Amino acid sequence: MARKLIVACGSGVATSTTVAEKIKSRFDADRIDYPVEAVDYKSILQELPNASIYVYIAKPDDEVLKEAEKLGVSVYAGVPFLTGMGVDEIYEGIVNDTKK
Repeated sequence: MARKLIVACGSGVATSTTVAEKIKSRFDADRIDYPVEAVDYKSILQELPNASIYVYIAKPDDEVLKEAEKLGVSVYAGVPFLTGMGVDEIYEGIVNDTKK
């Protein structure tokens, strides 16, 4: 499985890019070398097999969640990276997953 974190929002542009950048800068600060990429939700099923961590903005549908589970991709909510609420907890989980 590819080691990559993907962030997807509805349009795949503004919000996912913002969240991806926030995760990237935290990774940089913590000296974590892990690829982070913003992707378009429309292509999420094609992107999942190439990812190990998936951060969503809008809650993904069941098909996407089932596929992520089947592929062993960890799934996290990305909204806390925008609101700042509960972000440390989620970030900690993500960091643990980068070590797998």
